[in-house]
Formats: sequence, C-alpha cells, structure tokens
Amino acid sequence: MVGGAMNRKKGFTLVELLVVITIIVILMSLLVVLISVLIDKARYAKTATTIKMLDEACKAYQVDFSCYPPKDSKDSSCLHQHLGMPRRIQTVKSDTGPGIYSNKPPIVDFPRDILQENSKAPDPKSNPVPIVDAFDQVIGYNNPPVYNRRGVDIWSVGKNGKAEYDEKVNDYDDVTNWSKEY
Repeated sequence: MVGGAMNRKKGFTLVELLVVITIIVILMSLLVVLISVLIDKARYAKTATTIKMLDEACKAYQVDFSCYPPKDSKDSSCLHQHLGMPRRIQTVKSDTGPGIYSNKPPIVDFPRDILQENSKAPDPKSNPVPIVDAFDQVIGYNNPPVYNRRGVDIWSVGKNGKAEYDEKVNDYDDVTNWSKEY
C-alpha cells in the first residue's frame, strides 16, 4: 500500500475550513438581521401600547373632570403632570355647601422607562418630564385635537424621528391614536 490514501494525515483541509466558516458567517448575519427586525417590531408594539394607555387615561380624565388634560406645555410633560397626580373629585354636588369630594389615586402610575431621563427624579407635581416611546422619542400631545375626532391627538414620530401625519408618505412610521393601526 504505497498510495496516497495511507499517507494522508487526519484533519480538515484549508478549503473545508473556509467553507464551514463562510457558512457560519452567513447564518450569523441572517440571524442578526432577523433579531434587529424583531427588536424594531417589539419597540413599535410597546410604543402602540403606550399611546393606547395614554389615550385611555385621557378618556378617564375626561370622565372625572369633564374635559381632556390641558396642554399647558410644549411637550407631553403635561400628561405626566395631569395623569400622574392624585385627583380630588367632587362626587356629590350641593346647592347649599361645598359638596362632597373624594380623593383618588393617579390615573397612571408611570413606569420610569417611558419617562425622559432627567437629572432630577421625575415627579408629576414638582418635576413633570416628557413621556417617551420605545425609540426614546418624545410623545406628542395636542388638545384641542387636529386629527382625532374622538378625543385628543397622541402620537409618536417613530424610529426615524420625523413627524409624518400622512400614511401615504414613503417613510411613514408614526404611531398615532387616530390611524388605522391603532
């Protein structure tokens, strides 16, 4: 047996190793792309949930006070202030006296991950901060509404950070409480 079959050492050739490494790199790159798409979808879902929570909280505020939260700031910190503070609501009206009031807890107990980072601790009364979406963009709020006929306008500019109120725009990625996706 003087052939090449007996003289061959055990192991892999350089070409075989390069093919295996190339296949692993391709699979890993596909996995990274898939994971980034899934992370974006999760962020949009969280943003839509935040918008829906704020919309429902504004409706609860309207039931208690017969009006929606006033827009007394240029961002959504007014929602943090009005929806995050304990409420004093008149439960029984009286013609002869002040009536009966009850104290209620805040409509929303804001988790820290939807409040904009600040050097001071966010507090609805002394330090209201803007509410942010899952992309760390400030949530928008309009009262009186411009687009929503059933309440107030609440929206997120989405991942690209551009306010595009028309769904027909090419790069449209806003999350709103007046669009079809909500």
